[in-house]
Amino acid sequence: MQLRRLDEANAIQRALRRLVASRPGAWVGKRVLHRLDLVAHRIAPHRAPPSQWLAAVPVGLLTTTGARSGQPRTVPLMLAPLEVGWGVIASHYGSERPPGWYFNLRAQPHATLELDGVVHRVRAEQVHGEDRERVRLAALAYYSGYSVYEQRAGGRDLGFFVLHPVND
Repeated sequence: MQLRRLDEANAIQRALRRLVASRPGAWVGKRVLHRLDLVAHRIAPHRAPPSQWLAAVPVGLLTTTGARSGQPRTVPLMLAPLEVGWGVIASHYGSERPPGWYFNLRAQPHATLELDGVVHRVRAEQVHGEDRERVRLAALAYYSGYSVYEQRAGGRDLGFFVLHPVND
């Protein structure tokens, strides 16, 4: 699957990205899109999730340890490819509250990330300042909706993380 930065995306991919950034699109994304990605993963493991091939954005399946339950929790997330590792933003489509995986990574930073059928062990680091801006710019290169989510979140710090690969 060819991933496309915002300036390389075709008209359909750009339209899908704008749709998901809208309030109705965010509602659908929160309640439907991530479930569709998880069902597709169960049916065809080690394949790119539908949200990745529809919009040509980098999507990975992050598995964290539940902060309260201690159970594995898997969620599809859009990734911001970095020189080393991946950036993720706890935008939750611009909600006033952060997503569950945000709390999970803060409680237990070790996780796994499945990307294009390859499972990577990662260690999450919440970043601020220049590193936060680096993740933000890398994410905006693929998806401008993060700017909308920042405004919609009502001043909440979205929570920016770098997922560092962990070597065995």
